[in-house]
Amino acid sequence: MADKRETFPADAEEARLDVELTRQELGETAEALANKMKETAATTQKVALSTGAAVGAVVLAVVLIRKFAGR
Repeated sequence: MADKRETFPADAEEARLDVELTRQELGETAEALANKMKETAATTQKVALSTGAAVGAVVLAVVLIRKFAGR
């Protein structure tokens, strides 16, 4: 187990440095998560548009088949 002196800053300057490094790490993590969410949203949008286009094509095909089969 680590000694208490190894886990806590020894003075105020070390504490400030630790806080700043932690803020930077949290900022980088938040940025990475935001980028991942943007990627996921873009992928979801592409899938939705593709699915909508496929459904539209099938509906159009069914309508055209019914129209021409009824003649």
